[in-house]
Amino acid sequence: MTAIAAILRREWEAYFRTPAGWAVMTLFLGLQGVVFWLFLRLLSGPDAPPGGVMEFFFGGTMMYWIAVALLVTVAPMRLIAEELRSGTIEPLLTAPVTPAEVVIGKWLSAVTFFATAWVPTMAYVVYLRATGASLDAGPIAAGYLGTLLVGAAAMAVGLAASAATRNQLVAAALSFVAFFVVLLVGALEGQVRSPDLAATVRRASLFRMMEDFGHGIVDSRHIVLLATVTAVALLIAVVLVARLRGPMPEDAPRARRVPGWLAPILLAAIAVMINVLAGRHFVRGDWTRGSLYDLSPRTVAVLRALPRPVEATIFLYADRDSDKAHAVAERTRAITGLLRELTQRFTRDAGGRFHAVEVDPDRDPQRAEGAMKKYGIGPYEMGQGVVVFTSGNRTNVVNWEDLVEPELDIEGEPSPTLRAWRGEAAFLSAILTVTSDDPDRICFTSGHGEPDIESLQDGGYGTFADELRRDGDVVRAVARISDAAGGACRVLVIAEPTQAFSPRELAALKAYVDGGGRLLVMLGPVFGRDGDAFARVGLEDFAASAGVRIGDNLVVDPSRASDVEGPSVWAAGPTNYRPHAITTRFGGRLTYWPRTREVAPLETPVPGVAVTTLVQTSAEGWGETDMPTIRGEEDLAFDPARDRKGPVSVAVAVERGGPNPTRMVFLGTGRLVMNVRLAGLMLRDYDADFVVSAIAWLSDREARAGVGPKPMGRTAPGLTVAEVGWAFRLFVIGLPLLTIAAGALTWWRRRR
Repeated sequence: MTAIAAILRREWEAYFRTPAGWAVMTLFLGLQGVVFWLFLRLLSGPDAPPGGVMEFFFGGTMMYWIAVALLVTVAPMRLIAEELRSGTIEPLLTAPVTPAEVVIGKWLSAVTFFATAWVPTMAYVVYLRATGASLDAGPIAAGYLGTLLVGAAAMAVGLAASAATRNQLVAAALSFVAFFVVLLVGALEGQVRSPDLAATVRRASLFRMMEDFGHGIVDSRHIVLLATVTAVALLIAVVLVARLRGPMPEDAPRARRVPGWLAPILLAAIAVMINVLAGRHFVRGDWTRGSLYDLSPRTVAVLRALPRPVEATIFLYADRDSDKAHAVAERTRAITGLLRELTQRFTRDAGGRFHAVEVDPDRDPQRAEGAMKKYGIGPYEMGQGVVVFTSGNRTNVVNWEDLVEPELDIEGEPSPTLRAWRGEAAFLSAILTVTSDDPDRICFTSGHGEPDIESLQDGGYGTFADELRRDGDVVRAVARISDAAGGACRVLVIAEPTQAFSPRELAALKAYVDGGGRLLVMLGPVFGRDGDAFARVGLEDFAASAGVRIGDNLVVDPSRASDVEGPSVWAAGPTNYRPHAITTRFGGRLTYWPRTREVAPLETPVPGVAVTTLVQTSAEGWGETDMPTIRGEEDLAFDPARDRKGPVSVAVAVERGGPNPTRMVFLGTGRLVMNVRLAGLMLRDYDADFVVSAIAWLSDREARAGVGPKPMGRTAPGLTVAEVGWAFRLFVIGLPLLTIAAGALTWWRRRR
């Protein structure tokens, strides 16, 4: 160890005794400064993809790899080749040191120089912190770890090249070619047709390695592969240096007379076996702060108990030409890595019962067109990206909106920036749907003025019914409530009735619920024929027996009213949702509540019944009771004597125990899922998400309703132009100049 430390110190100091070492470091920091500044500009924009600057910094551009190649080819090229050329290798080999100590000492000096060159880049992290960026230490640490491991392996290869020649330039050329051959092999992954060969190329791809490390994923297979490359290269260098001492003496012990070429071959064979075992038994650590990639225990349990195989076909465009398509492609690339990571983890935990394949519609248009016709996928959905799950004769389609949760602009509309990742919940829900042999039967009552579930008119429910059917549910209308009893309907939906239910029907409804049936009531304001008063439909007393009060009012929230649809339509956001499995799955998306009445827990709770508010207005909202105002004949104004002050509840969930436990959900409107809101000019996809989430909870599909979205952080939100400009001055100009000054000072002190 003393000999290794002495060689390490001598060689490391040699890098900084000559102008060449300082020049290499200056050029390296200049290139990395440009990379950092470019990413800072990109991620400071309003439509920036999710992720932090440092996550993209590690391996995100060719300039990063050029800078790394500069270090790993120049740093080790002189270590042995120069000693061979000048003849100083002979005194070194005649000293009391072994060839292994010589090689390890020189390799450690190169790795130390490599690490020293990276130390100033930590100033990037300090700058981000100073500008108020929210940093995730896990991916940053993983990025530096991956860079060090790649550099150590490349340094070992460069050292072996230096031991094979007397010419420094030849040694540099050999290591440079070897480095870029490996780099370019990884770039061919998309061109390989064979799945097995593509998987092998992916394992060896430096791009994939650093993509994983940069995003906080530490894969034991990457570490083992880089470690074995390092060990094999170092042993080759040891053999080459040992040969410089000449042949072994005749009287040398038998163990020392083993042919020098045999050890690298044996080590290579061992390395292959180690990597094969590492590929079968590996760990992909998630170093992110919010465990963005780790699967929940519930998901893992479902995957390990899959009853039959599931196939997932991922349709994603790789590149598009138009500006609009280019913007979509940028967002697609932002989640491509997340999708691949998700499918890897699903594949591993499913024990061979889950398989995913990625299809580029541009390269395989026939397959994409066939899927569009077979599964009813529209051109817009295919352009955004979809995942088709199949198992047996059951299918389920997951689209872009199911996978991500976008940021909202100042008007409450989705923006190009992504806020949260919902892939795990979407995949799990789809798998449960296609592997269920007993699909949920969802029944809609009819005969009381309810919307027609087959109608595509503005007031119909045809679009929503088709969406439920795409999830594998059986959807039908029932003329009599008694037809829903006996397990014929898993969930009974009463939506926007305008005519009263008879006592016999209400008795049948009570019997259905008492028998464990699940009920969704979407009841908006109902007015008498002359429009002078609210009308009753018979469900008010039934709701009261379940601990729910149905208010005779029109709920408004002027502070959150729609600019297009008027004050009777208002938006509910993250601050309006109350904690519950339904709203957890739904996340922070906006829903728009049109012509809604109050639905709230009774002030005096019903014994044995738990009623939970799901959605409520802001404090500025209220329940309007004045009929002329509701008809639009008077100006909207809060009357403290008659109106109910906000926050006003408009949706509740009910749970009741006992021998036949049941669940119910009451919503103050059924217009959320009318065709006009799902397929018309006033497109409100997230309204349907809320109702689907309620049905999932009613159906006891807890795995679908309980996996919430995972935040996708951005490291550089809102940096000003001045702050980005200062980054250019500091890291593209200032840091390299400081390195030059340090080198000049060192040279001047040595000359004195």
